[in-house]
Parts: sequence; C-alpha cells; structure tokens
Amino acid sequence: METQKIKGQAKSIILDNGAEITYCEKGEENKEVLIMGGFFFITFMPMVEHLAKHYHVYGVVMRFSGPTDQLAADGHTHWGRQWGKDIYDFAIKMGIQKFHYFGKCHGSVPGWYLFRNHPEMLEDFSCFFLAPHLKGQNSNKWFELQSDLKAMMASAIRNVETGLPKKMEEANVFSEADKANFWAINTYAASPEKIWDSIEECEKNLKTTHIPVGFLFGSDDPLFYDFYDSNMYIWQIVKGCHFTIVHGEKHLMEIDCPDRVADEVLSFINQAHKNYN
Repeated sequence: METQKIKGQAKSIILDNGAEITYCEKGEENKEVLIMGGFFFITFMPMVEHLAKHYHVYGVVMRFSGPTDQLAADGHTHWGRQWGKDIYDFAIKMGIQKFHYFGKCHGSVPGWYLFRNHPEMLEDFSCFFLAPHLKGQNSNKWFELQSDLKAMMASAIRNVETGLPKKMEEANVFSEADKANFWAINTYAASPEKIWDSIEECEKNLKTTHIPVGFLFGSDDPLFYDFYDSNMYIWQIVKGCHFTIVHGEKHLMEIDCPDRVADEVLSFINQAHKNYN
C-alpha cells in the first residue's frame, strides 16, 4: 500500500486483476459519490476535505506498477487507459454504480477513459486544467522546464514563497520504482486524447456523448498556452459544457486556493443537471 501518497488515513483494495489500489475516503455520511484520481493526495487533500462536506469522496492513487491489462500497440502498458480502467474496476469492486468524477490535470485522464468507455457510470465530469488536444501544439514551455523541477513548479504557483515548499515536499514521495516508470507521465499524463484510437474518433466522441463536462483553466498556466488552440476549441465541440478561465491563477491553483477549486467543482455540479429550457 502506498501510504506515503496519502495525507492522513490510507486504505487499499485488491482489484480482480490482482492490482493493489491505495485510496483515501472522506464524507462517508453523504449519499452521493465523487471519485478523484491523482498521483497522490497530499496537496490535493484540502480539496478532498472541502468536497467531502457535500459528497462521499474517494481519492484513488494512480499507480505506476503492478498487474496491467491495457496494452498499447507496441506491447507496453497503455497507462492512460490503465489508470481509467483502475477507476472503473475500483468503482465496481466498491459497489458504486454511478458517481461524479473530478480530475485535476493528470487526474482527468481516467475521467476521459470513463467518458469514452463507461459513460453510463458518470453523473458528470469536472475536468480541470487539461483537455484532449485536437489541434497542434502551440509551444512547449511547460515541458521545457522539466530539467529543473523546482523552476517548473515555481512557474506553476502564484504564491511561490508558501506554495513551493509544499509541492517540493510532495514530489519526494515518489519511490524509485515510480521514477523508473516516469515515461508514463511524459507519454500519457498530459495527453488524454491518447485514450482514443485516433484524433478523429476522439473529436466525434466529444461531439456526440451527452455527459456534462466542466472545464477550468488558470489564465497564467503555461500548460494552457502550450495547447492554446486545443483548449480554445474544446468548448466549441463538447455540447453543453461549462468553460471557465480564472484570471491570475496558475497550473497549481489547488495549492494557492484549494477551496476556490473545490467551489468551482461544486458550482459546476449544481448547474450541470438543471434544465434551463
């Protein structure tokens, strides 16, 4: 169990394929379920606790090792699909038939797997700071900073003095086994369009599936501008979606103002199922 990736009590469950999934659970007194995926629930935990005032929240750790059954054409694990399949298998194992899904950046990738493969399970999908890329890449500022992790994280935090130490401490929880599989982050974590077999299939699915989707971006997020054309196209094709840009916020908005991010989720869910006809 990857207890170091959870701030507070960690739990685990063994899926039918033998994979151990680490998760946290808050708001058990609430009836409706909300599931989040993430590499860890440390800086995410304030959001989890805020959302747990209204929902039964499960934070599921997205793994890098263990049994897999989602393979790419070259035979390696298709981690984009595997992370999504893990969430699906987790929900089935826990007896959850329908739920709200919230994903921040890499955590949105499982949501897109569910959107494509199991839309019947989704009440709605809060997809924050990342969308499928249907247009060409505009720049590569975010990934060019990877050689200096501290600089990369600093560029993504508005209040660097207080926020950067939190993020750097969190980054230290990755194990050596995780680090050996960091290729999965570079290949899949920022590319939800790879859930589909082609860009054409992705775009068609986005245009025809009636799952409420809420997008949120920060105006000062370097990753937003790296895929600017795709991000400004997505709201034009996802029918009935909500699209919000928060001025002045950066990629790690959950560190600067976690309650504001959680409130955006709550507001979207509240509006998503109202009939304004």
